[in-house]
Parts: sequence; C-alpha cells; structure tokens
Amino acid sequence: MKTLQVSEADGWTGGTAQLLALCEGLVQKGWQVTIACRPGSGLEAHARQRGLPTFPVALREDYDIFSAWRLARFIRKEDISVVHAHHNRAHAVCLLAKLLLSWSGAAPVLVVSRRVSFAPGKNPFSRWKYSSRLIDRIAAVAGAVKDVLVHSGVSAERVSVIHSGVDIQRFSPKPADPAFRKSLELPDGKPLIGKIANASPWKGQNVLLEAAALLLKKGRSLHLLFAGRDTDGPWLKGEVERLGLQDHVTLLGFRTDVPDLLSCLDISVNAAVAGEGLSGALRESLAMAVPVAASDMAGNRELLGPGGERFLFKPGDAVALAQRLEEILDHPAQARTAAQALRRRMIEDFSLPNTIDKTNALYRELLKS
Repeated sequence: MKTLQVSEADGWTGGTAQLLALCEGLVQKGWQVTIACRPGSGLEAHARQRGLPTFPVALREDYDIFSAWRLARFIRKEDISVVHAHHNRAHAVCLLAKLLLSWSGAAPVLVVSRRVSFAPGKNPFSRWKYSSRLIDRIAAVAGAVKDVLVHSGVSAERVSVIHSGVDIQRFSPKPADPAFRKSLELPDGKPLIGKIANASPWKGQNVLLEAAALLLKKGRSLHLLFAGRDTDGPWLKGEVERLGLQDHVTLLGFRTDVPDLLSCLDISVNAAVAGEGLSGALRESLAMAVPVAASDMAGNRELLGPGGERFLFKPGDAVALAQRLEEILDHPAQARTAAQALRRRMIEDFSLPNTIDKTNALYRELLKS
C-alpha cells in the first residue's frame, strides 16, 4: 500500500514534525510512504535524515496547476492509493491533482488535514476546497476544529477527528539541568513562565507580556521565556520595550531543545487569541507534567478535559491570564498534582501511537468504501 503525504511548509514547525512522526508510524504499519514537499525545505531535509523518500514539488499557490499536474503524474506512475494533504496549499493543489486524475477514470483516496480553527474563506474556490466530493475525508485535529468546519457548511459525516499526538518518550518529566539554565542566562530564584510558539499576534505573546506587566506592578517576582520562530525578532522585541520588560524577558528564537526548555518552566502558557487547533506546545507541556495556563479556545479545552476549566482564561484577556498565573504560583503543590493527572491523560488519549493507529484505520476504511 502506497501513500503520498503532501505539505508546502518551508520551515520546521510542530505541524511538519507531526507529519514526519506520522510517516514513520505508517511505515511500521506496512505503508510505503513518500513525502511530496518543496525542494530545499526543512521538511525535505528532515525527511532525508530519517530515510524517508521525497518527491520535490513547488506548491507555489492554491492555483498551481503545474504542481497539480506533476503530482497527478507521480500518483499515476507510482500507483498511490492514498494522498494526504497536511496544509492549506497542499490541500488545494492535491484537490486539483485528483480532479485531473478523475478525468482519466482513476483517482486515489484523498484525505485533507485541518490543523487550525480559522473558518474557511467564503470565496467560491475556498467553498469548493472544503465541499468537493473529491475529498474523501477531512481529518480535523480537534473536535472544535470539526465544529468550525460543520458550521461553515461541511457535512459532519465527511469530517473525522484525529487528535495530533505527542511523543511521550521524548516529552517526559525531568528535572531542569542547572548547566542548561545557566547557558540561557536565566535568573535564579524567580518563577519562570514560558510560551513556546512561533511569534505572531494570533499566538498571543503580547497577552502574556501584558499579564506579566500587571503581576510585576503588584510586586510579583517572575521571569518570562519565549521560544519559537521570530520570538527574537522586531515585533516581540518591540512589545517587550513598549511594556518596559527588558529585564524580565528572555527571547530565544527558534529552538530544537524544547524538552529541555519545558523542564525549566514553572508554568507553560498558551495564550492564542485565534486559529489554534490542538496546540503542540500545550500537549508537550502536559506530557512533561508542567503546570499550564491556556486560553479557552479550540482544542485547549479538549486537552485539559473535565475539571481543566480552572487553567483556562478568556482569549486576549491579560487580566484573566494574570489571575490564572497567580493562582498557580500561589498553589504550586496543587498545580503539580493536577499536571501529573494531565500527563496521564496525554498518555491515554493524546499519544502519538493513537494518532498513527487512527490515521491507519481511516485510510483502510476509505480504501474499502
């Protein structure tokens, strides 16, 4: 059985890491996997490092007919059974490729992942992207993402929820390494609050900064850590300076040592204000039993489960986030106990093997139908 996994991602992100982990798991399930991606991309480099074959394709835009034609030729030549598009542009181009193949009377199963909770666009092409019967199934990473799609007019039976998984072995509880902390020049004796996410206003780094400013004005001792693409860039530096927090913030930029960073944190924050699907950083923090505070949106509530409301706050509300942070800082033992329980939830319901098993089952179900 052959599957083609497709993504236009250039950089290395949580979504591309999830894609590669899925591919490795599918190989173990008996699938012959090829990754279609942009030449020179981080995804191509990591795939080759792991011995996974790649097919170079530009995926320049949604209307990239040439890329669609190249994909269609490759799919026909290699007799691909299942095509899985993982990101927005890949979704559109794979749909065009299947349209080309359908004219010849033979086309593969097409699965499209939806990783964000933004509503689909309302222009005719966007409507076709999500309503086309050429798509055999949309795989939503969270129930909240499925709800958005259904509200936008997609039939519920055409959407399956397959939660993104976390690598429980890599993200397991461990004490912070004093030498590692020293290498980051983190201050001793202050609670460390961190946010691991690429810098973007919709990710809410500014909300966490504003909450920290409120706590510091009250006399709270704390330090903030931000890691992710462009967190050392001009936008976030400007926000830090605007609030006068230069002495209380460490901006690290893109990092690959996320487990080591999380082990240093007293609290891990997800402060997204829009678009969040099923936060990778939140899953990883919970898997490492790190106490969390998260905005009440999309998959965050699903991850925290029953009773997790006490760690949620209204999206974009810095005052509410500051209150959550104070509650956790004032009751560290209770927060750690809750974090241990949430780790067990990650193992049972949100582990990477669960994602692989459900994806494999979906492919086989669709091939039989």
